[in-house]
Amino acid sequence: MRLGSFPFWIYVLLSISLLNHRPGVCVLATPPEGEPLEEAPASVADYRSVEKVPSVAGCRIEPITHGDESFHGYTAKGSSIVAPSTTVQIVIFGHWLEELSSISFVPSLVSVANCSLRTEDLTFAATDFLIQTDKRMIVSASFPPTESGVAYHLCIHARSKFGIVSDFTEISDARTWITTELPERLYYFPFPIQVFVIAALLVLSGLFSGLNLGLMSLTPQELMLIQKSGSKSERRYADIILPVRERGNLLLCSLLIGNVLVNSGISILLDDLTSGYVALIGASAGIVVFGEIFPQSLCVKKGLAVGAHTIWVTRFFIVLTFPVAFPISKILDIFLGEEVTSYDRRRLMELIKMSNNDGLQEELKIAVGAMEISDKIVLDVMTKIDDVFMLPFMTVLNTKTVAEILRMGYTRIPVFSGDRNNVVSLLFVKDLALLDPDDNFTIQTVCGYHQHPLRFVLEDTPLRVMLEEFKKGDYHLAMVQRIVQKGDGDPHYELVGVVTLEDIVEEILQAEIVDETDAVMDNVHRTRRRGAQARDISSLVDGDEPSRVISVQMLLVTMQWLTSNQRAFHQDMISQTVLERLIRQHCRKVELSHLPDMYDSKTVIPRTAKLYSKQDYSDKFILILEGRAMVTIGQDAMTFEAGPWHAFGTDMLEKLVEQSEQDAAREKENVSSRNSLNAAGDITKAGKVGFMPDFSVVVRDECTFLEITAQSWLLAYRSTLMSRGGHRPSTITSDTNIGERTMSRGSLNETKNSLVSPKQLNTRLHIRRGTTWL
Repeated sequence: MRLGSFPFWIYVLLSISLLNHRPGVCVLATPPEGEPLEEAPASVADYRSVEKVPSVAGCRIEPITHGDESFHGYTAKGSSIVAPSTTVQIVIFGHWLEELSSISFVPSLVSVANCSLRTEDLTFAATDFLIQTDKRMIVSASFPPTESGVAYHLCIHARSKFGIVSDFTEISDARTWITTELPERLYYFPFPIQVFVIAALLVLSGLFSGLNLGLMSLTPQELMLIQKSGSKSERRYADIILPVRERGNLLLCSLLIGNVLVNSGISILLDDLTSGYVALIGASAGIVVFGEIFPQSLCVKKGLAVGAHTIWVTRFFIVLTFPVAFPISKILDIFLGEEVTSYDRRRLMELIKMSNNDGLQEELKIAVGAMEISDKIVLDVMTKIDDVFMLPFMTVLNTKTVAEILRMGYTRIPVFSGDRNNVVSLLFVKDLALLDPDDNFTIQTVCGYHQHPLRFVLEDTPLRVMLEEFKKGDYHLAMVQRIVQKGDGDPHYELVGVVTLEDIVEEILQAEIVDETDAVMDNVHRTRRRGAQARDISSLVDGDEPSRVISVQMLLVTMQWLTSNQRAFHQDMISQTVLERLIRQHCRKVELSHLPDMYDSKTVIPRTAKLYSKQDYSDKFILILEGRAMVTIGQDAMTFEAGPWHAFGTDMLEKLVEQSEQDAAREKENVSSRNSLNAAGDITKAGKVGFMPDFSVVVRDECTFLEITAQSWLLAYRSTLMSRGGHRPSTITSDTNIGERTMSRGSLNETKNSLVSPKQLNTRLHIRRGTTWL
């Protein structure tokens, strides 16, 4: 030490001062702040002394291990609360704590503790301190349980200075006290109420989860389907749910927001009841089991019923979450568009196939067949050309040929010329109905007069297109062709088969239609039909066989009456031979003797007994031969009986005669008879020869009558022209002394005084043969 910079006498004075100072006080000589030691002032008054007295500012409780729940917070006064008999670490903060030699925790009921009552268990020496620094010290301790209101007060003991021993000093700050009296646990709600709220939230969580799956899986289209085809209860449920389900995005957002809210509430409330892993496991298990698995498994099967019975809850939460859910749903509507669910044909077809209902197997099969025709072509259903029954163009229609045609049972027969690949026309069996096999007409002659349309289609034509063509009614049979190209030559058509309307119908029904004339079960595999019985067709080719409905005498009288009273059946129009066949084939007999009372209004009238129905289109001419029929006419439903030789529908025949006269006029303009005949056939296609009756005719007793349609008359007319070589007079002898009253176009050809008063009607009974007024 240099005496020049630090005077020696000052050092001596300081040493004397230290010898006279009391223990526990340390006096330091420090130079003034901001000046170096070498320039220290020589005045003693410029130096001060600081006493190192330990002081405690506070303490903190720390658990020994992470997650230990030994510390339970603080009291209202700031005292630490620890679990009794649990080892904790006490961290003490202050100044000059390194001067402490020991500490002790003394239980006390009052605010001032007596440190002399300390125990060894709660007294810790410096060697027990885990850490001891100037400002912090740590010690581990375990506090036994105490009575209510008792707290452990901290007492400290400083080190001895200069042989002077000090006593324990109590820290009176309540923030340094420790108590083992655990406070009563506080919950958000009273414990029973909080448990009930958690249970209610679990129910709502399950409801939202189930409705989210049950309602959202039902599209509006499915709900409308249930409205129309479901049971009574299902229709009622669908009516309730559909208005809410139509706003799908709003419903989805409301259910999801509600589900999130209740799940969060369950976790918060359960964590308040327990803590840590218990709350985590309990909330997760409750939400998964009662909020997800069970409700969703229930709503998958009973979603419609659950949704309908809880619709008020759904509406409430839609209103509750509307401020948040509505904007989100509108955004989804804008970006995702409207919810549209539809089934294309393939999906719908597979859905029908998946339906496993034994009672609806046939119906489902038909539905599938109807939808599958769009995927099929003509080649899939046609009859191969090698299996088609065909006739040469120059075949003579004698008795043997006609019998063979009738035995085969086909109504339309392709006709080829030379090669079977060269089909030129079609022969309809009905064209042979009025021909005499002894006339030995050729197929060329018959086909030349009738000229039925012959259509050709390609083998790859879709069945749906083919069905639409057949539905138009112009033809129900088409020849199937394919395009063949051999070598470098031009492509040509090759005939491969025949397709009919029946083939397409069978494909729709997924079954073969077998009637009494079929010899094979199907047109693809050509399976022979078992048990097919040969039919007696002699009556169809034997023209001399008498009619089974009327006698020979009645046949002759009918021919005489038609020839004399109807221009349409005059010999110039219909030959006697053709007329005889026409009458035999079109006589009908209705036997109603088995009915109890035909005059009873409650009696069900057979369809065959209704000759005409009011306002129902008809193209029939009917002549009563035997028996009587009931005629009802007018708004007042006046009735009378029509007896033998009463005719209906004569105006239809007059139209046909007028058309034939127009054909004769066209013949003079070099129009061939063949074309005129086809023109006459166009009448029926245009639907102009029928009439709409304003009366009804019902057979009330056994009755025999002649029923001739417009097509039948045209067929007879054509047959007559063929037998005459296509020639006919241009005028028709008009022997039309019609003595009987007739009815057509819905009105009676009566005189103006025919409908009179009931008294006058009674006087006219049986005046004219065949008519009896009621």
